[in-house]
This record gives sequence, C-alpha cells and structure tokens, in this order.
Amino acid sequence: MIDVVINIVVFLLCLGVLVLVHEWGHFVFARLFGVRVDRFSIGFGKPIFRLGKDKKGTEYVLAPIPLGGYVEMAGESPATSKGLPDEFISKPLWKRTIIVMAGPLINYLFGFLIFWLIYSLGAPELLPVVGKVLDDSPAQRIGLQKGDKIVEVNGVKVDLWDEMREIISKHPQEEIVLKVQRDGRLLSIKVIPEAKEITDRFGVKQKMGLIGITPDISAYAQVRFPIHVAFMKAGEKVLEVTKGVFRAIVLLVSGNKQVREAVAGPIGIYEITSQARTVGVNVLLLVLAMLSVSLAIFNLLPIPMLDGGHLVMFLIEAFIRRPIPDRVYEYTAHIGMTLIIIMTVLVIYNDIRKLTDGFHRQGVSNIVSAEKIVPSNIP
Repeated sequence: MIDVVINIVVFLLCLGVLVLVHEWGHFVFARLFGVRVDRFSIGFGKPIFRLGKDKKGTEYVLAPIPLGGYVEMAGESPATSKGLPDEFISKPLWKRTIIVMAGPLINYLFGFLIFWLIYSLGAPELLPVVGKVLDDSPAQRIGLQKGDKIVEVNGVKVDLWDEMREIISKHPQEEIVLKVQRDGRLLSIKVIPEAKEITDRFGVKQKMGLIGITPDISAYAQVRFPIHVAFMKAGEKVLEVTKGVFRAIVLLVSGNKQVREAVAGPIGIYEITSQARTVGVNVLLLVLAMLSVSLAIFNLLPIPMLDGGHLVMFLIEAFIRRPIPDRVYEYTAHIGMTLIIIMTVLVIYNDIRKLTDGFHRQGVSNIVSAEKIVPSNIP
C-alpha cells in the first residue's frame, strides 16, 4: 500500500512539474510584455487550494484534475476584452505569438537541460548482461545462460548492451564469436544470429541479426561525459525524441495499430513513472525529460484550445490582416474542447483495455537505455 502511495505521489509530482514549467513559460512572457495575469493554475477544474496573490494581482491555485493547467490572462479573446492596454488581445500579434510559443519552448528547454544534467552526472546505460535466454533461439542452442556477461563480439570490446546489440544486428546468418564471462571464467562461444525482419512499435520493418537474449535491467552503469560532450548528446537526444514523436503522430493518424498500442495516457504514464522510480532517480529524470519534450510537441498540434491551435488562428489573422470575429473564436473553442475530451477518453480507454487484457508493459529496459524508438532491445 505504501509503495502504491509513493508511486501516485511521484506520478503527480512529475505531471505537476511538467505543467508548472509549461505554464511558467506563458506566464513569464505575458508579464514581460505587460499582459495582466489573473490566475496561474496547476490542474483543471474548480480550485481546491488558493495559495494567495502576488503584488500584481495574480492568484495562484491548485485544481483537482492534474492533467494540465492554465495561465488566465486578461482579455484573451475579443469576447472577454474590455479594450484595456494590459489585455492579451491588445498586444501586437508578434508578442501574442511569443507568449503562446513560450510554453512549448520552455518544455523543450527543460527536457534538454535534464538530458544535459543526466549525461554530465551519469546517464544510466544497460550492461551486456543476459537477463533471459529465449526458447528455441541461437543463444539457447549454444548454451548462453542468465547472468552471462558478454565482453567481446568478434574481437570488439563491448561495455554496454547497445554496443553489443548493434554489432550482433549487423551479422544476420554470419558466424560471430562471443567472449562471455561466467562464474569467473572467460568463455569463447561461436554463434550464428538468425536473420529476422523486425517490426518496431511504429510498424517500420528492419532486417537484423538476433541471437535471442534480453537484458538484465538491474545491471546498468552510470556513464558520465564531459560537459561539452553531454551538451551535444543532450541535443541529439532531444532531436531523437522529437523525430520519434512526430513519426508516431504520422503513423497514428494513418491508423497504425502498433502505435495505438504504444500510446500511453495517464494510466500508462503512471506505470512508466512507477517503474522508473524503482530503478533510480536518473531513470525517473530521463522519463521526465522525454515527457517534457513530448508535451511540447503535443501542445503545438494545430488543435483549437492547444497552443498550436492559437498559433493557427494568429497565422490566419496575419493573413487576413484583421481580427478574427468573436463567433469564430467561440466555435473553434467548442470544437477544440470536444476534440481534447475525445482524445482524453480514448487514451484512458486504451490504458484500461491494455491493463484488463494483461498488457505486457514495455519494461524499464527501454527507459534505462534511453531508447524508446529502437527496433528492439533483444539481439
């Protein structure tokens, strides 16, 4: 019971931090451009905790639905505007655009900074230790065992699971030599990886060599990099996650079944953060960084009520060179709210269905190796 409570607290803290960072981006630039902010809310719904007001009249509150938050600015639409100079709608289009863009951009920056911190202080990387040998696999036939540590592949020293997996995957149906540590002994074992066409979680097929082993997720090392190298690796990781999310969105829209299975709603995120917590703080931070980048991209989707929807409206306003009519704002707001409710219901339903069907969780192995979009972790 205590473990469940801790998991829930960690889940809510992760969501709260992501929402706080996002809304703080909007808030800071609204204040910078002289827009009056009436309320800063973490969570949706009627406030349950009022934390007070600051000198500029902004009220800070906590609301019961932790799936988002909002910064309530004066005069956000023509319908609520009184024509005052400190209203959002009164500001030039370029300032409004920056205020809206600030939330996703700060989420991006936050994700990058976490990756940079992790790579600087120690990124969790799986070691090449066998966790399980799959039935009727080349690994089983040559006698590999749980706990074996593979230290060389074809004469190339390997320190990490991904290094080993990458070499093995390049030699389908070719004999390779593994050097394996077992009970203090060093064994030399020959194996021929099977050639298999692997379909990743996004439906993309790749031919690669597999021997049929899975990693021991408890065997990992903290790999540190110099600050300048960590900076570059953080940028690469943000780009990698971004490509993966966009790729998933495209395939999801096209109706790809595997992507639908992979999409996680609140329950799925709870499962991921709960697993990450049990492994270590670094892994939990890694998940937080990935979620922050994903949240930034999601908010930039051209759906009314999301930041991307506002940006589309601004683009139309710039094109027609006049304010958009009140009724258009009203209609799009209703459409956007309906779409968001439908999306929320669908992802929660998907989460529940996967749980009731005995959904096999992705496991921390993908999280630890920071590879959410690789074809497989099973060489």
